[in-house]
Amino acid sequence: MSKRLENLRSKLYILVLIQLVVIVIFQVFITDYLSIVQYIALLIDVLLIFVVLFNAVKSGRERVVEVAELLGEEAQSAFEYGKISVITLDQANIITWISENFDEAVIGSRIDEVFPDLIPLVSGKEEKVRLIMKNHNYEATMAESDQLIFLKDVTVLTELERVNRNNAIVLGLAHLDNYEEITQYEEEQTIALIDANIRQEVVRWADTHNMYVRRIRQDRYLLVLNEQIFETISEDRFSILNDIRKASANIHASITLSLAFARKSENLKELEDMSNSALELAQARGGDQVAINHKESGMSYFGGASEAVEKRSKVRVRVMAENLGDIISKSKDVIILGHKMMDFDCFGSALGVGAIAEAYGKKTYIVMDEKDTEINLLDAFFDKREVFEEHHNFISKEDAFKLISDKSLLIMVDHHSLEQTQSVELVGVAKRIAVIDHHRRTGDFKFKPILTYIESSASSASELIVELYPYHRNKVLISKDVATFMYTGMLIDTNRFRHRSGSRTFEAAAELRKFGADISEVENMLRDDYVDFEIKNKILATSKLYDNYYVIAAYKHEPLSRTMLSQAADEILSVREVEASFVVAYINDDTVAISSRSKGELNVQIVMERLGGGGHFTGAATVIHDQSIQEIVERLVKVVDDVRKETEV
Repeated sequence: MSKRLENLRSKLYILVLIQLVVIVIFQVFITDYLSIVQYIALLIDVLLIFVVLFNAVKSGRERVVEVAELLGEEAQSAFEYGKISVITLDQANIITWISENFDEAVIGSRIDEVFPDLIPLVSGKEEKVRLIMKNHNYEATMAESDQLIFLKDVTVLTELERVNRNNAIVLGLAHLDNYEEITQYEEEQTIALIDANIRQEVVRWADTHNMYVRRIRQDRYLLVLNEQIFETISEDRFSILNDIRKASANIHASITLSLAFARKSENLKELEDMSNSALELAQARGGDQVAINHKESGMSYFGGASEAVEKRSKVRVRVMAENLGDIISKSKDVIILGHKMMDFDCFGSALGVGAIAEAYGKKTYIVMDEKDTEINLLDAFFDKREVFEEHHNFISKEDAFKLISDKSLLIMVDHHSLEQTQSVELVGVAKRIAVIDHHRRTGDFKFKPILTYIESSASSASELIVELYPYHRNKVLISKDVATFMYTGMLIDTNRFRHRSGSRTFEAAAELRKFGADISEVENMLRDDYVDFEIKNKILATSKLYDNYYVIAAYKHEPLSRTMLSQAADEILSVREVEASFVVAYINDDTVAISSRSKGELNVQIVMERLGGGGHFTGAATVIHDQSIQEIVERLVKVVDDVRKETEV
């Protein structure tokens, strides 16, 4: 089509030029016949215009006939009613014809210049493409063999999809954290004040956003909303969390709000299960946050500006101890598995659980990979290896895999996720699994434990295990060395009892002292040698203050141990103005680790989770592969800023 137009244009130029030459000749040499020549030229032009128009109309009709013949009655109907439009292309993807409801001036142009949204369709990358033209929505498909593009007007369908998407049901639960504990022994006047300022605030918020809200417990509400309302409260950053926090502070009550939402399922029963699971995770992570359970993309979290409150009761501890003892007594043997880069708390809790299993007369094995153990712990272990091996069996992951049977009990200590475990394969084949951990839940289990004891308010896994000892029907005894290692784990995880140290923490520490924990030996195991002292100073020298709020130390030299990173982060946090510290360094040639600490203003667990890790409110870490330290620092700065904006009051 474009070549024909070019040829016609050239012929017209030549004809006009000839006419001008003839007129000039007659005007100069034969003036008597000039008027006749002009009339003849005018007649030729009129005839030429008529011929061009006639050929254009004829060509258009022929083209329409060709498309109709090619596609049959459906295409003919599309031309008549404008429901389906057609674009035809030549082999060079130049538009040779387009339906009348579009601008025909684009004929002769390349499709990618006029309709860039159709490039993925023409290139074969997409089978269908949606685009907007003249306030209409079209769905484009292509018949490649015929170089034809079909544009179906889906404006009405798009609007229906939007309405359906916005009206999809979202099921929610609103839970007032610590409400039962706080109101249990309060006078009615105080409870009425709490209800008026906190509980009614939730109802007002739900009514404001046109949600269906019903109280199903003293501390819990059922919320029914749609996707449009959910998007609105999401854009508002779930401001109700801050409202409850402020209202609670005004009446001096430590009550926060946990929200759970289930989305993108048409099955109401499934939405109920998803919302309950989300609320369980929100509370397991310390409350004061939003857990969103999306059927396709899984769990996501928002908020988390408050640290977990210690609220596990002695009754719960006794029930857990009895259940654990019952499971152990019914097992053939017990295999204890720690997390990657085993540290003092992980190792100490493994020894502590091993003592419980031995009290029930069960053969017990502790999985230990010396290549996946922190260097300080490894040095201390080698010093006491002969003593420990008298009462404990240490085996490799490979030996544990061969040893485990359907009647074996696998106990995961100080972790609960496959991403952190030392042996995913071992967890995969285990039929009976128990989990004991003090880290905040990161998501749904990817395995099925028969017992779960996760308390994020606890300082350490060692604290949880020591609390279990008095409630077993068989007396549990641990040696002085085991008590010392467990005490060391508690000391490190609390940064010498500065963080996450409640009354239960000191009770557990006192119990370990009764078992003979040697404080001087603990200090000796944690004492730096001169080389470590020098490296730590080098790390501190790389510190940079960001936003007058947090410090990032990016050490780009030789690989460091994760213990060194955590010690440096603790050291930086001791500076008065610093609210959070992050130490970034290589731990091997292609792996970078981040150790983070906080004084409580920033939830570093959320920060590390968004970088692939996890931990606690005031202490967390992550490991990142195949990225430079500079790239990771840039990501870290952005994530910290995002988390601060989400949780600011």
